[in-house]
Amino acid sequence: MKYDFKYKILMYININYLGGYYMNIFKRLIAFMAFVVILPINYANALPPLAAGSDWLRDWSGTTLVLTSHTGPTTDAAKALSKEFEKITGATVEVIDESWTDLLAKHQADYAAGNGSYDVVTWAYLWAGNYIEGGLVDDMTSYMNSELVDPNYDMDDIPLAVQEVYGRYRLASSPNTEGLWALPYKFDVYLAMYRKDLFAEAGYDSCPSTYEELYEAAGKIKENHPDMDPLAFPMAMGGNFLSSFMAMNSGYGAGTPDSWTDGNLFPKMHQPPTVAAAKMMKKLMDYMPADALDYDFDKANTAFAQGNAAYTVNWNAYMPYVLDPSSSAVSDKVAFCGTPGGPEGRYSALGGWVQGISSQSDNKDAAFQLIQYLSGKDRGVEYAMNGGSVARFSTANDPTVVAKFPFYPILMDVLKGYTGFGQYRPWPEIEKTMETYFHKVMLGEDPEKTLLQGARQVYVQAQRGGYNPGATGDKP
Repeated sequence: MKYDFKYKILMYININYLGGYYMNIFKRLIAFMAFVVILPINYANALPPLAAGSDWLRDWSGTTLVLTSHTGPTTDAAKALSKEFEKITGATVEVIDESWTDLLAKHQADYAAGNGSYDVVTWAYLWAGNYIEGGLVDDMTSYMNSELVDPNYDMDDIPLAVQEVYGRYRLASSPNTEGLWALPYKFDVYLAMYRKDLFAEAGYDSCPSTYEELYEAAGKIKENHPDMDPLAFPMAMGGNFLSSFMAMNSGYGAGTPDSWTDGNLFPKMHQPPTVAAAKMMKKLMDYMPADALDYDFDKANTAFAQGNAAYTVNWNAYMPYVLDPSSSAVSDKVAFCGTPGGPEGRYSALGGWVQGISSQSDNKDAAFQLIQYLSGKDRGVEYAMNGGSVARFSTANDPTVVAKFPFYPILMDVLKGYTGFGQYRPWPEIEKTMETYFHKVMLGEDPEKTLLQGARQVYVQAQRGGYNPGATGDKP
């Protein structure tokens, strides 16, 4: 009965019956309670003071940040700069580097388990759908407009192509098509390397500007050097073939920046531009080794560095090896240029890795500042000289950088026309399917029939991944 009585009293008290004096007391009490509740929240979100000697970095003493990435020179450079970040901010930075082939699965498993093991996550931009649609990373737009940002970060110093491909995610399935989901971590552009001496001997004072011209030049070099296979392209499965083929595909009219599917993931590989490009690649195989389809990035690069080829294409990260006299027999004979063009223009393939804030991090503000520090303009030259690959005009044109890495200015110039990988969730599966069918064409199967079969399989894979290629058209 006591409970019922009190319950009825509470139910029937009408605040309107309170006098003005009691109403004021009631309002003040409510305001005070709100202040007490909100104060700890605001206090908890307050930024720490500036670190000594910095006008933007905060004092993160007692904070441990974990950055997860792949092994390689860029991550080595990140480790070096992270030590500087530690000295300035008081934070502890742990950089975990491991095989790139394991990262996507490990990141997804950690997120699914709710472990929150990472603060800064890096990924190949072609995995963007898995990280952004999958909820693994946060949109950084609000951070870029906050007190945490490096005042000299200078987004205009980063090529627009890089800002777009690395940072945005424009598919209809994106949580925010205008969001900034990532900043550059490792900048990759597909370039050509050629032997100046052998091309001059064949009558060329510069590298070929079209694939037809390259075919002609390779024939002349073969005549001069019968024991040499003039061309060494990465052609193996595992992303090698598509890396070598994508600029050609766009050059023959398949579109850009995604020459593989449209916005609904309707496949293009059976359409006339891609069929024509595949025929051109098959033609170039006349001057490649017999086991060309087994050549990956490393094997093609080594063949060129050892003097066994006159021309190769590869990511810029492989080029320091060719310039180093201790690893290359042609270090004094090599020159660099953009990959050739086709009937519809000259394009360069854009690859690379990006970095973002883990959605499960407990240290998001500090994580953002670490990302800004690693990719900032003021540290671009240092990052490059430590082995990192930097997507900044100021770095690419720095005399110290150019003296050591003469290909850097070309990286910026060729991005006037760029093309790239797909970024949607089923891309790894679709990439494998496309390379399988392109390999069949390279081995002599009919291009039109074979690529149509591949397109049909890609259509089904897109549907299975939750996309709607049927919005564009029926299954090919």
